[in-house]
Amino acid sequence: MSSQQRPTGASPAPRQTGTEPGTQPGYGVPPPGPKTLWKPKPNGHTLFRLPVPLVLWWGWVAFTLINLGYILAGSRTIHGLRGAALLAVVSGVMYACTVHSRVESDDEGVTIFNPLLTHHAPWGGVEGIYLGDSVEFVCIRPAPRKAKTIYSWALYSRRRSRARTQLQRNIFMPNRAARTSVTGRAPDEAAELARQQPSQIMAAELGRRATEAREKGAPAGFLKTSWAWEPLAAVLGPVVFLVITLLVK
Repeated sequence: MSSQQRPTGASPAPRQTGTEPGTQPGYGVPPPGPKTLWKPKPNGHTLFRLPVPLVLWWGWVAFTLINLGYILAGSRTIHGLRGAALLAVVSGVMYACTVHSRVESDDEGVTIFNPLLTHHAPWGGVEGIYLGDSVEFVCIRPAPRKAKTIYSWALYSRRRSRARTQLQRNIFMPNRAARTSVTGRAPDEAAELARQQPSQIMAAELGRRATEAREKGAPAGFLKTSWAWEPLAAVLGPVVFLVITLLVK
């Protein structure tokens, strides 16, 4: 992740003179981009994820089914059972890293689903949103603990070397002096970066939602972290099965 230090001042993020607040990409209104990158769910949440992990998941599912077919068609020995167990272990890991990993938001806050941990913070407890090697959420924790940065496993950012410094941008940071902000860039340049980086589009949309919630008086709150039991079970169950098969002579 980014090695740059975040400033600790208390001044608000800079805005362009003569420009209405919220009219630049990255603050108030998301930059131009495909809205299919996020979609509403029946429970009122909005789902944010990149398409590539799902492609990898379904590619792995196809690979696994083909290999299971060979195992079932062949001699059903302990070696075949071990092979099936190994496929199940890798499938559990793939599930945790692709299908399970995502970001969801609603009117109350944001939830970051990482492979083994789930982080939830109300909008009043989100101190900043950044774009580095992934979308980063700076979330407040109860005193005396300091704010914690949560890195979204799902919303990663592919940073080309020529654009590395350009993409380390502040998206939402109401209470600190900002680094060079997306809001301070020319609209055409910011939009071009957004077209190259889907994660930037989603970060800007999440920043817009955080800004909107703050303006509506979102109550203060703290980060809550818990184990993600579903992917843990998907990984640990097959691991136990694999160990059993390895112990069988």
